[in-house]
Amino acid sequence: MKSTKIMRRLRESFDVGRIVTVVRDEFEASMIEGLVIAITDEWAALHYLADLVHLDDVVLVRLCDVSRVGFRDDDAFHHRALEALGTPVATFDGAADATTADLLARAGGNGTIFGFSLEMHDGEPLQIGRLLRLRGKSFDFHFVGRDGVWAKEVDRWKYKHVTRIEIGGRYLDALNRFSDPYPGS
Repeated sequence: MKSTKIMRRLRESFDVGRIVTVVRDEFEASMIEGLVIAITDEWAALHYLADLVHLDDVVLVRLCDVSRVGFRDDDAFHHRALEALGTPVATFDGAADATTADLLARAGGNGTIFGFSLEMHDGEPLQIGRLLRLRGKSFDFHFVGRDGVWAKEVDRWKYKHVTRIEIGGRYLDALNRFSDPYPGS
């Protein structure tokens, strides 16, 4: 799909609240369904729909990785279900020229646990933890495991490798509330 059509569909979802399916063919976990809540020059933010009726986390994807955007034919049903379940659609404020560093800073503000993806095929593609320091071309990140235990070492990652950022949602909220106390705090 041409990038102009991708942008037109993302903007339509943002303007009128249509549910979209964002496809990123290059990556294994390629489909994200949700409502577009913000678009920057390089990223789109969606309020993710789990099982198409439960609003969960906010997912940011790089626009350069999006290969297709589709609309749901049964959008009216899902909107009725969303309204009846009563969870409000999230908001996400991001300047049009927000960089990956800006978005990571927003996601990890106040020591909040969040996730980002590198979409690599070896190791752990989704990094979950705490942002410690932003640098010129990289950032320091402290990983927390699924068991809520903090890694012994801090990792450094390059902004250019980040392809997806996840904020909030049930799983990350649970880690924020119940993981081991942060080392040194």
